[in-house]
Amino acid sequence: KLSLLCVQHRITEPELNIAMHFLGLIFTTSGLLSVAAVAASSVPGKAACASPEEDDVSLLQVKVFNLSHSSSPGKCSGVFQSSPPSSFQQAPSEESYAEALEQLDINAVREDVLKRLTDSDACWPADFGNYGPFFIRQAFHCAGTYAIHDGVSIGGCGGGRQRFEPEVNWDGNINLDKARALLLPIKEKYGNGLSWGDLITFAGTVAARSMGAPVKSFCFGRIDDSDGTRSLQNALNMEVGPVTINALGKHAEQGPEELEEEASTLRYEWNHHKGFDDRQVVALLGGGHTFGKGHGACNKTDAFGLRPSEAYALGEWPYQGLCGTGVGNDTYTSGFVGAFTRHPTTWDNEYFKEMFREWELWKGPGGVYQWRLKSHPEDSRFRTGADMALMHDPGYLKWVKIFSDNMTAFDEAWDEAWTMLITRGGRWSKSKKCDGAMLPEWLFLPYQEMMLATDVSMS
Repeated sequence: KLSLLCVQHRITEPELNIAMHFLGLIFTTSGLLSVAAVAASSVPGKAACASPEEDDVSLLQVKVFNLSHSSSPGKCSGVFQSSPPSSFQQAPSEESYAEALEQLDINAVREDVLKRLTDSDACWPADFGNYGPFFIRQAFHCAGTYAIHDGVSIGGCGGGRQRFEPEVNWDGNINLDKARALLLPIKEKYGNGLSWGDLITFAGTVAARSMGAPVKSFCFGRIDDSDGTRSLQNALNMEVGPVTINALGKHAEQGPEELEEEASTLRYEWNHHKGFDDRQVVALLGGGHTFGKGHGACNKTDAFGLRPSEAYALGEWPYQGLCGTGVGNDTYTSGFVGAFTRHPTTWDNEYFKEMFREWELWKGPGGVYQWRLKSHPEDSRFRTGADMALMHDPGYLKWVKIFSDNMTAFDEAWDEAWTMLITRGGRWSKSKKCDGAMLPEWLFLPYQEMMLATDVSMS
């Protein structure tokens, strides 16, 4: 027996097909219907979609779609709730959110996130038995949309718009539908008091801390949006909005000239438009690449599967990988293969130390050009073109050298840069609160008042 409410308006077959997914049903009839409610029929494979008038009842022919998938590879429970097919999810009013936020138990949320980190689900097995690197990537790509364009700040993780179009379809967010689904039980437990913007960035912060990275303070109070409207300006300025990934991955030529050009691109995006200085850019790239691994299990076109908008239009699941099972060692995300360090769930400065060894370019099994240690090609560690570009820019190279020799300097720069990354952008509640010291007020400035922060102290 199943039931749900239908919106009373004229809906098309694709729209109803998506709605039926929430019940585990696929709509198979054609035409337009004016419906108010759907109730499961006693007839297997049928459901009634009725209008308020008792004499206006339409019978829909449907087939069962299995949503009992907690252990089904690539099909995590909660994907449709945390990446809604409608690309809309009503956010609470600012007043309601402020009241709920006041009651939020930060310590309890932290404990729940910590438990989730090592509670691996068969739908998306955790690399190394730890979702920490996965959640850091999610937070990084959500917050990394922040930019200043034509004097106006856009993006950031405030709003939690990674769930909606257009962001949900961007390359940097491939397979992050599973990360949100894994966090959905925590979101549902705390309700309106825990916004998606807060949960995504806090999960990444708790993950980083749990693996040894210093983050002194995290503040709650990001106000969620109901759709992706505020991401549209990012979409119009793709060169300064989304986090750039795999920029040189398809290029067989990555000599000094190309790497210098890539460093210029990093500087244009991260220094000029996102407001970080050289020290912070190097700390963010090196810190992010201290954790986790790349995924490129096979060399197939679009091996990650269908993007959410494509999948939902066909009544399919998003990002069902084309390499084997599509999960675990069969995962395809960026196409890069391997880990960045020997200990990808431990905070250290190995990333910087190893940058001074000799690396060579090769085409990995995921069909992407990446760098490996020339003297040990069997070593699974790798670097991207963006990593190697740091060695071809004097300003960035300076900090690679410093961080390779001075762990304290790296710790301090990371804490500052990560906090800036996840805090700027979006709207903040009047009830905002922190699990450490309150952060400087300039980090909370609304979009239109935000300034480049390269010369502003965090203290």
